[in-house]
Parts: sequence; structure tokens; C-alpha cells
Amino acid sequence: MNTFIVSTPVGSIIGYINNNKIFRIDLTNEILEDVYDEYTADFYYKIKEYLSGKDVLNEIPYEINFKNEFEERVLTELKNVKFGHVVSYKELAIKAGYPNAARAVGSVMAKNKIPLIFPCHRVIKNNGHVGKYGGGEDLKRYLLKIEGLKIENDKIVRCNKL
Repeated sequence: MNTFIVSTPVGSIIGYINNNKIFRIDLTNEILEDVYDEYTADFYYKIKEYLSGKDVLNEIPYEINFKNEFEERVLTELKNVKFGHVVSYKELAIKAGYPNAARAVGSVMAKNKIPLIFPCHRVIKNNGHVGKYGGGEDLKRYLLKIEGLKIENDKIVRCNKL
């Protein structure tokens, strides 16, 4: 297993690589020093490219073991939320085939092992508020702004809804 760290102005992204696939990403509000090596450089630079505003997250190879069918369907639908777009927990539940499971969708987002790859930062509250995020709300706002979304008073005011 190899790791890399990409820092942002509001926190850091720590990626874990095995067999040339990313299998875990930790988000922290701590600003750490950037780290990568010959095995993780491609992943490091792809995340840096994303942070510069390019839609490249789908180019990153990953590995995930879904816990159950519900998680698989929710995360698969989440993967379809495009760069610069958002979806509410309720909308994501409906798209995954579980129209009454918005809270359970929130639990899947909270336990997401590879955020960014499965872009849970693109999931917002039904009322348009940004909501919570594993790496902290500042990091979530930062990622959404990178994707061209406008946020005022913790609410999305310009977005591309699915």
C-alpha cells in the first residue's frame, strides 16, 4: 500500500493506493505537506488537476467492495452526478430506487470510503443548503466552488441540478 497527500487551502486529501487503484481517501481539515512517490504520482497529479477545475475524477482507477445492494445502488447513482452538478439526498434516494431512504443515503455518504471518486460533496440538502461533509464543511464548499457552483449563506445559489 502506498499513500499520497494533496493539500488545499482548507484541508488535505490523503489517498491510499493498492495494485495501482485507489481504495480509500481520507479528508482532513488539517493542512498537511504534499507527499507522493513514483507509485502514487499519477494519482497525486490527477487530484491536483481536479483541484485546478478540470473534470478528471472519472479517470482515476479505483477499487471498492460494496457492503450491500443498497450501498451499491446509491453509490452507482452518485457516480452519475456530473462535475458542476448537485443532487439532494432525497433525489439520490429516488434515483437509486429507494424513494423513502434519504436519511439512509446520508449514512452511505458518511461512510463513503472513496470520496471524490464517489463524489459525495455533490450531495446537498433538499432545501439547497450545502450540508455536512466528512472532510469538513469548508472543504465541501471549496470543492463545490472548484466545480463552478456559487454558495451564499451556506446555500447553493447557482448550480446545475440533475
